[in-house]
Amino acid sequence: MPFVSINGFRMFYDVRGEGEVIVFVHGGFPSLDMHLRADPGGGWGWELDFTSDFRYVMYDRRGCWLSSRPESGYDLENQARDLVELLDCLDIECAHVIGSSAGGPIAILFATRFPERVRTMVLAGTAAHLWPDEDPVACIVKRQLEILYKQGAAAAWKRRPEGVELSLDVLWEREEMEERGTLAEYEARVSRLVAKSSLEDREAWYGTQLRSIDAYIDRDLSVECERVRAPTLVVHGARDREVPVDWGRDLAAKVPGADFRLYKDEPHSIVHGSRRVREDLMAFFRSAD
Repeated sequence: MPFVSINGFRMFYDVRGEGEVIVFVHGGFPSLDMHLRADPGGGWGWELDFTSDFRYVMYDRRGCWLSSRPESGYDLENQARDLVELLDCLDIECAHVIGSSAGGPIAILFATRFPERVRTMVLAGTAAHLWPDEDPVACIVKRQLEILYKQGAAAAWKRRPEGVELSLDVLWEREEMEERGTLAEYEARVSRLVAKSSLEDREAWYGTQLRSIDAYIDRDLSVECERVRAPTLVVHGARDREVPVDWGRDLAAKVPGADFRLYKDEPHSIVHGSRRVREDLMAFFRSAD
């Protein structure tokens, strides 16, 4: 399988197709849930739609899925650097960039710090500030971070929020799964993964997830959005219960010249879940000058 050691960790990546390059910056935060569900073969599914006309690059961000879990380096600027080094390894000068959910802020920083590397950008189900102070989950995470940095991962795990048995994801994913009608399957999967994991692993991964979220918690990228010069399309699902639609509209308003498209029947993870969205993104990429 394709791995490369860059910027202090071992990154999993894969490339298929021919033509102009699309690179996908996925969402989510490093977690034991993500680690236990990683496909040993990397897995290709919906991504193949892009390979008919493009060279499609997928990679696992540091700590996520098949990539290694370093102790540090989760700040957003460094994760933008991870992407630069991957493209350098692949001899790719410029790409169409898709930033999904938690991948959105990384894509924004990549586009502002390395503008010559971005042909167009799509921001999907994301926002300029994913953890605003008024968000109840942000308040919970800040309390957990205080415990983590003062007392360590084991203490934070011991005082974790009610309902968290594997990772913090449940705090924002449960409502999303309820909206999709898949809550029972989601909870059953979490129970299975809890049963096959050790307390030591759950504590260690919990600390990693908190540290990775900390990179986002006080980051409002509104100023950076104003510096984006690449043609940008912002897409959002009207049924998204993880990132509010208004956050997507606000993001589009902050990026100069950005278009906003709302898909009324779609939830979160809009690129993963909708072939129509993927077809629209490919049309957007083809239309680039």
